[in-house]
Amino acid sequence: MDARFYFVHSYYIHCENQSDILSINSYGVDFHSAYERDNVLGLQFHPEKSHKFGKQIYKNFIDLY
Repeated sequence: MDARFYFVHSYYIHCENQSDILSINSYGVDFHSAYERDNVLGLQFHPEKSHKFGKQIYKNFIDLY
């Protein structure tokens, strides 16, 4: 899927546990943009500003939890 998401800054974290990483993006450098561990989901982008793809993220989250 060629989904596009809204990023507003250049800050990001590096997730140490590779099995927690849900997605990797590249913008000058590769960075972890979504991760999950136990009952915590972290996103480095703004789904509320990502139009139809952001709405799908919210729908998927609600369906899972």
